[in-house]
Amino acid sequence: TATTINGERTCRAITPFGANTQVKVNGSYPLPMQILVSATLQNLPGVSYLATYAAPTAEVLPSLGRNLSGGTRTVNVPLVLPQTQYENRRTQLDLRISKIVSIARTRVQANVDIFNTLNASSVLDVNNTFGPQWRQPSRILDARMVQLSARIDF
Repeated sequence: TATTINGERTCRAITPFGANTQVKVNGSYPLPMQILVSATLQNLPGVSYLATYAAPTAEVLPSLGRNLSGGTRTVNVPLVLPQTQYENRRTQLDLRISKIVSIARTRVQANVDIFNTLNASSVLDVNNTFGPQWRQPSRILDARMVQLSARIDF
């Protein structure tokens, strides 16, 4: 049987239009002296969050008419319908600059990658337990990171 919140059933999630829309754009452009620049821009939906309240036996007893069975001390009560509340959307920009050097029959491509160039700290996961730490981020987007790499073709 389905749980209800204010008369709404929680077994069927109806995602609002645009809540899962992803926008991704990427491209590269060759520059003089065998230099190549490229970028990836992503705009992704924020994570969906819930509110789950752990109701103790004392609060459930009046409406249930008995204690919870099996020695259970709490029951989880959903306060927010699934897929209806979302954190802010996240935008991430990644850049790459490459330099190609040819030596005899060997080709070397040196790369500098900058991930999360905008240094966004978007929320990736939150605490869904209703209480003082409700919606506190438990995971955020990694900070700006630079990576050096090379590719050798021979």
